[in-house]
Amino acid sequence: MYKWLITALLVWCASALAGETIQVPTYDQHRPPTAMLIDGEPHGIYPDLLRAILKRAGLQPKLIPVPPLRRRMGFEQNHFSISCCANPAWRQRPQEQEVQIFSQPFYWTRDIFVFPLNQTFPIERLSHLSDKRVATVRGFDYRGEEYFGERIDYHNERALMQALSLSRADVGIINQDIFLAAEENLLLTPGPVHDQASLHIRIHRDRIDLVEPINRAISELIRSGERDRIVNRYLNHIE
Repeated sequence: MYKWLITALLVWCASALAGETIQVPTYDQHRPPTAMLIDGEPHGIYPDLLRAILKRAGLQPKLIPVPPLRRRMGFEQNHFSISCCANPAWRQRPQEQEVQIFSQPFYWTRDIFVFPLNQTFPIERLSHLSDKRVATVRGFDYRGEEYFGERIDYHNERALMQALSLSRADVGIINQDIFLAAEENLLLTPGPVHDQASLHIRIHRDRIDLVEPINRAISELIRSGERDRIVNRYLNHIE
């Protein structure tokens, strides 16, 4: 009896969600291959994965570019029911923790150290950066940043790499996918991994009904191989 009731409820939820149009904020910066605008539409690894997951969950997502702070505050204030793409460790503000539920992971991201060409040095511990100028992207938090001798913020990854190629910093930290796709990487030397993390979809507690369909859609996306096909569309040509 109970199994039948649970099944019926799941079917009802899926049918209720079918066709629901939902606005989802996404990156407003050009960060290929992870995020970019193509003919005015958000694309890249993250937007394409998000769109595929939400469609499998029975939703009709409308992705809209929104600046990072507005995305974060808009989710807290329930202007957006869904936000992407984050790790629980990055969203620790009390007002966020009160309202957010994280999906299961759908992708893994890796940040690496990058040096001016042929100017590497060992980084066995993050405390070894205490006398170094560290190039970073404005608006992002970094593991161990309390050890940086000087943090130098840049508007985006491309500006960071251009500055680093001119030795305006001793080392930078950058998403590995973005680094490999950039022409500027020829002027830099990649180093060890700084951090890696799983990426999740955040769901507002007022839409707890979306958690199960989204988690089920993530599992199906991975199991079917569609996730890998989406990612490989952007990464195969740069390997």
